Amino acid sequence: MILDTVIGIVAATLTTSSFIPQLIRAYRSKRIEDVSPYLFSSGALLWLLYGMYRNDAIIITANIFALAFNIILLYMRVRYVEKGNS
Repeated sequence: MILDTVIGIVAATLTTSSFIPQLIRAYRSKRIEDVSPYLFSSGALLWLLYGMYRNDAIIITANIFALAFNIILLYMRVRYVEKGNS
């Protein structure tokens, strides 16, 4: 039981934190046209709902962060595309 929890926490941390470099790169370069966060956002939302259904705190927490990161990417995409920077 403890091993599966540790594996879940490590997997969730690695997967969710993988968005951070992309956020930093997009913020610095103001270029985000090659990012398609829509698919990731819908996937994170579905994983969040699944975690809520299963009452799994690891899945819920990881996907709250993933969804938040994707919302930031969507915001940046709209903002930078409207300004003509991408």
